[in-house]
Amino acid sequence: MIKLLFINAINPESEIETRYTPLGILYLSASLKKTLPAGTFEVKLVNKDIEKNLQSFRPDIVGITAVSQNFNHAIRLAKLVRKEGLPTIVGGVHISMIPECLTEDMDVGCIGEGELTIVELMKVFLEHKSFPQDELQKIDGIVFWKNGKRIKTPHRTAIRGMDQIIPHPDRTLEGPVKHAYVFSSRGCPYRCIFCASSRFWNKVRFFSPEYVFAEVENLVNKSGAKMISFYDDLFVADKKRLYDIAILMEQSGLAKKVKFTCSCRSNMVNEDVVANLKKMGVVSVGLGLESGNPRVLNYLKGKTVTVEDNRCAVKLLTSAGINANASFIIGSPDETETEMMDTYDFIRKNKVSFADIYVLTPYPGTPVWDFAKSRGLVSDDMNWGKLNVNFEVNHQNAIIVSKTVNRKRLYQIYKKFRRQRLVRNIRSLITHPMLLDLPKVASGIAKEKVVRFLSTKRNG
Repeated sequence: MIKLLFINAINPESEIETRYTPLGILYLSASLKKTLPAGTFEVKLVNKDIEKNLQSFRPDIVGITAVSQNFNHAIRLAKLVRKEGLPTIVGGVHISMIPECLTEDMDVGCIGEGELTIVELMKVFLEHKSFPQDELQKIDGIVFWKNGKRIKTPHRTAIRGMDQIIPHPDRTLEGPVKHAYVFSSRGCPYRCIFCASSRFWNKVRFFSPEYVFAEVENLVNKSGAKMISFYDDLFVADKKRLYDIAILMEQSGLAKKVKFTCSCRSNMVNEDVVANLKKMGVVSVGLGLESGNPRVLNYLKGKTVTVEDNRCAVKLLTSAGINANASFIIGSPDETETEMMDTYDFIRKNKVSFADIYVLTPYPGTPVWDFAKSRGLVSDDMNWGKLNVNFEVNHQNAIIVSKTVNRKRLYQIYKKFRRQRLVRNIRSLITHPMLLDLPKVASGIAKEKVVRFLSTKRNG
């Protein structure tokens, strides 16, 4: 039996990083279990105590996944694994965007979606107990070392017929959960200038309503989930599919057993969409509103959405009793302080339930990355921790792409937004304390402080 240890390369001390299940790994494990003979291998998933797990589990091979801001962790972990004499496969959005980041301590990098790739790699490893270069050359969608050079194989075609090929995630790796996460689709039809996810998936593909329903039903009945968040970039991208999902949830009674959250784009929110979200039990919708200034919004999202769309989406959702959780971005290259304050005023004047504020970060694979690279702000061998999206803790090291506002002033403006955000979010929690477990709430708010605050309010 082959033992495979998956490592989610995150900061285990960060609440926001440990909150989310690495669904990508769960899909890989499920694909292996579906394809390879039973008893062929054993899988374990960890995100901390790596040395301890290497010694206790004694794996034959290690898989590491990492996003850009955590790729320093992946590099360090690969060195640790190499000292144990074990082969390492690295996957995730970062290595997919910059395969040149494959270090000499990493044997193989998986580029793009990995369900089929991991099966082919493990078949090679099962047969040879290693990764012969001539065998790796036959596998699409990877990068590996040959004669001291990185070799990239042809791009792997996106999976078609996802219902049939991709099994539901292997939930045994996470155990029972009250708040679960689900992918019901892959990709987004839009190309926001800052978004790496849409470039990673490249094009939009959907799981069928029946596939989605079956996964939700299992999570509710077998894992005890009380809240399910759809991880999709744009859950409502296919409105007919949304209607079909809503009908299945309503007619089965699942809509009364579990609450849902999802993400939408403001220009796609209309009365029919809201009615279907309400029908299926959605209590919270995440909106990437980004800016309250028309020019900046056009830079970030193109001519596909307007500030008026943002206002209407918030109004439609809140009028239906659905929380509108919005995220905003400041610090675009030419954005002025006055334009930033347009966003501040938008948050203050509109009934946004929760508001998150971010400083524009140049992630690999995006046009913002290309802009930052042209100015010498980033490189393919940089300190990846500088891309930490948490500006509160990373403001002294973060990459600033603004040409109009310096780091010190941008942080002052950011703190002004944060104060407004905290007041608004706590007000929402007083009205809807059951939403304390939602991702938008916990992000940047000390949960214990909010609980104490709510307790004080309830007790007079």
